[in-house]
Formats: sequence, structure tokens, C-alpha cells
Amino acid sequence: MNSTAFRALARALTVSAGVAIAALGSYAEPADLPSIDVGVATVTVHAGGAFLWDYLAKGGGQRHGVAAPVFNIDGRDVTMATGSIRLLGAPIGLPNGCRETAFLGDVSGEAGLHLKVVFRTAENDPVVRFHYEVLSDTPRSLTKTAGTDRISYLGLSLASLPEATELRLSEFNEEFHSYMPVERVLDARLFADGEEAMGPVLLAGDATEQLLVAYEHGSTAPDEFLHYRLAPDRSVVLEAVKGNYWSGEKIGPDSPFSTIWFELGAVRGDRLALQRAYRNFVLKHLALRPATRRPQIFYNTWNYQERLKSWKGRPYLAEMNADRMLAEIDVAHRMGIEVFVIDAGWFEKPGDWQPSLSRFPDGLKGIKAKLDSYGMKLGLWFGPTTVALTSRMLKTHADCTQTLDGKARDPWVVWETESSLWCCVVSRYGQDFANLLIQLNRQLGVTYFKFDSVDQYGCNDPGHGHGTSSNSGKERGECYAFQMPLAMARIAETVSSAIPDAICDFDMTESGRSFGLAYLTAGKYFLINNGPYNQNYDRPLPPDGNWNLFFFPGPARDWICRSPLVFDQWIPSTLFLTHYLPDDPEENQMLSLASLVLGQDGIWGDLPAVSEGGVARMGAILGKYKQVRDDVAEAFPVRSGPVGGTPEVHEKIAPNGRGVVVLFARPGTYRYVTSNRVDRKVWHDDATRVTFDDAGRAIITAVFESRQAEFPKAGAHLVFFGVD
Repeated sequence: MNSTAFRALARALTVSAGVAIAALGSYAEPADLPSIDVGVATVTVHAGGAFLWDYLAKGGGQRHGVAAPVFNIDGRDVTMATGSIRLLGAPIGLPNGCRETAFLGDVSGEAGLHLKVVFRTAENDPVVRFHYEVLSDTPRSLTKTAGTDRISYLGLSLASLPEATELRLSEFNEEFHSYMPVERVLDARLFADGEEAMGPVLLAGDATEQLLVAYEHGSTAPDEFLHYRLAPDRSVVLEAVKGNYWSGEKIGPDSPFSTIWFELGAVRGDRLALQRAYRNFVLKHLALRPATRRPQIFYNTWNYQERLKSWKGRPYLAEMNADRMLAEIDVAHRMGIEVFVIDAGWFEKPGDWQPSLSRFPDGLKGIKAKLDSYGMKLGLWFGPTTVALTSRMLKTHADCTQTLDGKARDPWVVWETESSLWCCVVSRYGQDFANLLIQLNRQLGVTYFKFDSVDQYGCNDPGHGHGTSSNSGKERGECYAFQMPLAMARIAETVSSAIPDAICDFDMTESGRSFGLAYLTAGKYFLINNGPYNQNYDRPLPPDGNWNLFFFPGPARDWICRSPLVFDQWIPSTLFLTHYLPDDPEENQMLSLASLVLGQDGIWGDLPAVSEGGVARMGAILGKYKQVRDDVAEAFPVRSGPVGGTPEVHEKIAPNGRGVVVLFARPGTYRYVTSNRVDRKVWHDDATRVTFDDAGRAIITAVFESRQAEFPKAGAHLVFFGVD
């Protein structure tokens, strides 16, 4: 197995803190070794050593050597160690404040074979992104001598870091009907038995230093495309599992092979220090453009469309028309909503994505004018893989339709519009779809693009760039599934490059989708629909036929929606759009507002049905939130009590003392002392009292009452710090 070569190299790496620096120092000391200094860490690139590059955290950290990748080329495992290496031009400044630095090395013992190493770094950010490109002066082929992928991307030793953990991001939790992060301890028995860990994040540490390694891809666990292989000597190798390439894929002068991106970083301190550093990296330096990270208040029409179907027995599109949208926009503006998203049904044909003139005779012009008058933005729903049978897009991209073993997938009617086929985003269609979205921005002014109904699998066509007729259908299908999240990220990146304030939001409300870090490099996720389906809870389908369990106002839906906030310890909650219901009465609105301001930022429901008092209440509190929302997005989360507990307290206070504390509890009086120092400009309701201790922390006393004598429900209180 090619990971054996990695383990041999890894054994030369870190053994203990003292040995590490002594053993590797001879490689790092020469002044002529190319290096990248980011202030808090240094990356040094090597030629001719036991590893390709190393990472050293400043302040007495351990030196972590990264072994060169291994590729199976022309039937042989080739270790891409370089005999020489040089800087490829000056570092390039990127829009997010990062620098891209590239090196090119000649692979030892392999004439004409080269390895390009690309790093993206930011000053004072310990997390480094990197990827590799394999180049060849003469035609070569990637091969699978054992019938499976044979790439080992990196090797590390964890011998001096006794604590190791796998952080999974893509476990679909049936209880919440949502993806949830899960940490699993990798103890000594797993290393001893050579077990594997899917990740995508691997954590290791001791009393003084914490290390993080990650890969940027996406799938639903346990569907592995890569994994970490553990070894008894505590070395770790990141291996390709399936779909990373196809057997016979060419490498030549004009066809380099590019890997996905990887991440590595270390901090001096404890796990909390690592979480804070990684969260800051995702917020500020993972994506090239900041629009997806900027907190805004979003509204989406879909919940009301489902209410029409389930509660009133009418079509989803019964009120998908200009009059209804204009009425909703008026209310949305008074509530403080900033991005108005029209969900499925605004279009005439999937694929062409032009407004339906029967539902919007002026082609959305009046709606855009109304939004402009309020300073609001337009968002629209898209099925990136769906193209109507009668569409122009299908006529010009018939060769791009998804096929399985030579047969096109069965058409489906897209939400009461037209019967459609599926197109392959990995094919040339993907780039043309991105170009179409850019045209729609110029035509309609849309800046928010919601992507829905994109499954991980579905195509094994030999003509789409994920395998050829020489490969099996299984191999082509796996290559499609591997490339699909990367293609979606490219679409989002293409759009955001052309439209600086664009947001491409990828719907993850079902299992079997490509959840992971790759898409977050260019977009954000739409996390939860209307709660768990009835079949998840083993109950009969109700008479209205609505499978969504938490479709109604009240605390239960909010419990479900707040549960994934555990992501916020690693990935800011602003990247997981989740919608709360604005329905009367006041108790429900306060629950929704207290949940929303923790960073998920979404509202949906029947806006015109909300009372004037309710609209004013939503607008007033969201107005306070907007004063500190950037601080809330930056703040590391502190939670006291479980979701649904009494009390359940969330603290989002930035280092400047600005932010919010929200409390959820059943009737009673509760006290909470903030973990952080707070700004003394405070807003709270009459049932809450705030004082300050000598350390500058807030002491919050909140009284919870219920208007419901029997089975009293939990309520919510908010305290904003740093608001006028």
C-alpha cells in the first residue's frame, strides 16, 4: 500500500518536543531555504530531505514535518520528493487579504516530472491552506494498480502529541434532520490497529500546543472520498479512497493534475485557543470574498408556499405572483429584512431561468424597483442541475445531461413548473450555468442565488470529464461524486468573482448531499428546512400530508434550529442560514428573535398575516441587532445549559464588549454572569435587569412568565451590549 512509504518518512519526523527541534533543525536553519513567515508561524519548503515542508508555530512550538505526496503514475507509486525547489514569482495578493505563494520542484529520480506547491497564508493567522499540482514534460497516466485510488496526500507524525481527535462535519443527525459536527477521540487502540478516520478535520495536541489538519471536500458521512490512516507509531497519512481521479487520467505538458486544498495550523495553548483561531480563519481567510460572511437578515418565501399546499390544499405556486410578493416586501422592509428571496416558481423554465411572465408580467421589474426603494436585495431559487425539456439550455447542452450507464435519468416536474432533465455540473454545462447567473445579475439585479436539489451522485457519463469509456460506470460515478462539490464551489467562485456582493447559498436540508469545507471556500449553506420529517419520529403522516414536523410557531422548531449552533465553535453560524417564524403571538416572536440573533439570520412565514405590533416588534429588535451583528459574527460562542434546558443561555460578546446574550427558560427568575467583559451601553426589556461586577462582566437577572397557566412554555429575553 502506498501509505507505507509515507510511514517510513513519518518515522523520521517529530518524536518528542525536544527531539523534534534537534532532529529537524538542520533542515530549517539554512538561510537559503524558501520560507513563508506569517507572524505567528513559519512554513519552510525543503528539497532533498525527509519531508517536503514543515510548519513551526512561534513561541517555542514543535516543528511539524509534512511528507511529500505519493501518486501512482504509470503503474508505480512515485514519491514526489523534490531534488530542487524554487519560488515561482512574487507572492500574489488575494481579495481576502491573503497571499498566494507558489514553489516548483523537480521530482527526484523522475526526469521531466515536477511538483508545484501552492500556499495561501494571512498575516497572524496560523492556519495555512495548500495544494499540489503534478506536471510532466511528457505524457503520463495516473493509475490504480490495485483497482482503487492510490494517492497519499500528506504524512505527519503525532508521536509527540498524545491527544488526537477526529472532527466530523458531515454526520446527518436524524433527530434534528440536520448536519451536525461530531468529535470522536482517536485513542491508542485505534492507532495500534491501523484504523481510519474520515474527518475532514484531524486534531492533535498536548498541554502546550494544538495541531489541526483538514481537507476541503464534502460528502455525507460515512461516504468517504478521503480518510486519515492511523499507524502504531502514531504517524498519520491522508489517503484517497475513491473518485479522486480515474484510472488512465492523463498528466502532460498541458494537463497538470491539481489536488483539492488542504489546511494545516498549530497554536500554542489549549483546545479553546485552536477553536478560536480556526473559527477566525473560516470567517476571514477561507473564502476569497467576504459577502457570504457578512451577516444580513434574509427572508425566503418557501414556508408560506408549503403552508398553501399543506394547510389550504392549494398549489405551491397559487400565490406566486407580483401582488403577493409586493405585499410581502412591504412587511419585510418594516421588519428590517435586507435580502428578499423568491423561492421555487418565479421562473418560466428551469435551465433558462427567466421570470414567468404569467406570474410576473413585467419580468420582476416592479419587484426589483420596490426592493431598490427600500435598499433591499433580490434573491432567487435555482436548481443548478435541472433543465426543462423545452429549454434553450437543454438544446445547447444535450450532451451534458446526466446519464447512468448510458440512460438519462427520468424527468421530474420542478415544483409545478415544467418537466425537466438533470444536467451534469462537472461537464461544460457547469461553467455555462455560472455565466447564466452572472447574466441574470445584469438583467434582473439578483445578488443572492439559492442552489437546491443537488445530490452527491447521479451521473457516470463518459463524456463529461469524470472518466472515459475505458473506465467502469462505477468508477465514473465515483469521480462525478468526488468532483461535484468542487464544481459547485467553482460555480459560486465564478459568480462571486464577477459580482462582489453575490451570495451563493447551497441547500443542505437533506441527507446524501455534499456537506464539507470545499463549498464554504466560496459560499454558505442553507441548513434546515421545516424540521425533521414525520418518518424520522415514527408517527403517521398527518391528514394535511405535510411531512415536516416542526412547521408551526413555538419553541419546538426553535430547539431544532438552535441545535446546530454547536458548529459555531469551529465555523461561524453566519455560514448556516436557518429560518425562524415571525408569527404572532409576542412569545413566539421573542423566541424567534432571540434565536435568530445568534447568527443564523433567517426569517420565513406568512408576513402579511403578522400583526402591526408584531411587525414593529420584529423591526425594533432587529434594528438593535444590526448595530452589533458584526460583533456577534466575530464573537466566540459561550453557552450555559443544553438547548431546551432551563435556563439555556447563549453569550456572543466580541473582545470589544459588544454583542448579545440571550436567555431561554421556563417561568421563574434566573441570574447569569457573563464570561466576557461587556460594553455598558445596554438594551433589555422590562423583565430583565443588568448590573456590572468589578471585572466589567454583566450580571443579568431575568424574570420569565407565561400567559399559559397549564403547560407553560419557555420564553426568551435578549440583552444587547454596545447599542444606542
